Amino acid sequence: MGEIVNVRCKACKREWQCFTGNGLLHGRRETILAAFLEEDRQQAESLMEAGRIPAYDFQYSLAVCRHCHNVVAVPVLRVADSEETVTGRCPLCRKGTEDLCTEEQSVEEWSEKTACPVCRCRKMETREGGHWD
Repeated sequence: MGEIVNVRCKACKREWQCFTGNGLLHGRRETILAAFLEEDRQQAESLMEAGRIPAYDFQYSLAVCRHCHNVVAVPVLRVADSEETVTGRCPLCRKGTEDLCTEEQSVEEWSEKTACPVCRCRKMETREGGHWD
């Protein structure tokens, strides 16, 4: 089950609502591929087919888009026992994102070290807004 994360900058008061994690339908390969924009879908499909046993992890992760100045949730596909990762683009402007929330850090740790895409202050806070599936 995914988590709805509300992100807010304490300095400029800008707010974003992001749907992170994944849902039950993301157990299906087709649903995972559909999460990526067309430009990234082929790379994700190739990565999923690379191993003899396709063991992979999929989730939406928080990221910052410096192009449209938003905090967004982007699809991330990781293959087990591999360094390869496919990170989707911003769903709003289709550009690359920065400051991805990795699986090694919590959402709270991410918000403490990430600068607001609007005012660049490091005063971001997060709170759970619910769950989605």
